[in-house]
Amino acid sequence: MKRPGGFDTGPEDLERAARPTPRSDDLSDIFIAPVTPSEPDPDPDLDVVAPAAPIIPIDAATREIEPLDEHGDPAGVGAGDPLREAKRRLKSAERSVRIRERREQRRFTAHARRRRRNWLIVGGAVLALAAFVAVGVLSPLTAVREVQVVGAKQVDAAEIQRALARFEGTPLALVQESDVHRALEPFPLIQRYSLERIPPHTLLVRIEERDGVIAIKRGNRYEVLDPAGVTVATVKTAPKRAPVATGAAADPRSPAFAAAAAVVRDLPNDIRKKLVGVTASSAQDVRFTMKDGTRVIWGEATETQRKAVVLRALLKAVKTASVLDVSAPDAPVFR
Repeated sequence: MKRPGGFDTGPEDLERAARPTPRSDDLSDIFIAPVTPSEPDPDPDLDVVAPAAPIIPIDAATREIEPLDEHGDPAGVGAGDPLREAKRRLKSAERSVRIRERREQRRFTAHARRRRRNWLIVGGAVLALAAFVAVGVLSPLTAVREVQVVGAKQVDAAEIQRALARFEGTPLALVQESDVHRALEPFPLIQRYSLERIPPHTLLVRIEERDGVIAIKRGNRYEVLDPAGVTVATVKTAPKRAPVATGAAADPRSPAFAAAAAVVRDLPNDIRKKLVGVTASSAQDVRFTMKDGTRVIWGEATETQRKAVVLRALLKAVKTASVLDVSAPDAPVFR
């Protein structure tokens, strides 16, 4: 009599039952048996056990290609290599030393670089100034093309321009005042002058003419002199604004002439044009003669403006006086 199926236990069944059950966290010991299509149950009368399927480990089937590091070794392998680690640290140290050396070199040479930069700036400024001066002095771009004369009343301005025409074509910076002085020497009426260079082409000459204040009769002519005793003009008739000098005042080298000329120079025009003669025995005794024959005792060449105010008032108030004494302006006298 045979036993029912499932109760018969063979040697393989006992061996398989004695094996330990694999844990779920240890996947390397798990065996995966190939799945085969189901077959009909064997004849229950036959006591046959199916052979065991081949066993394939999962780690061999699922292994991946590992990445390589910068040295060509698998990642993680070179990290533990002391030689490669030492080379890496040596390169890093050399790089740090070079960086520090460059930083220290820049720090210690900052003063020299700053001084070199300052010298370059100064040199550039000097070169620019030299170029500017060269253009202004030597270039025909600043040559004189026009001469202007300002302040000419008694002197003919056209004659002065013709005398200065020699400077046309000369750079403004090269026009010398000594040359201009020699060109203006033939004009005795010019007392002083000044030059103005107006870029790019204009030379401006400002002149101040001599003022003839006293006339001295020389034969049948009259020499008109300025306060310095320089002859301004020679005319045939007595000038209107220069009284004729007599006595010591007729000597241009005397103190009497200097005092009389200073008084006439400073008089207002309304009084000056009424004078026809001047005389003086000394610098403290200046006298004038007016067109109507009135004589004026002026005295010293001081307080000219105050004495002029007093004299103007006397001329308006006194019509018949022959002598007006304003030598003491606080106490004028007339008779």
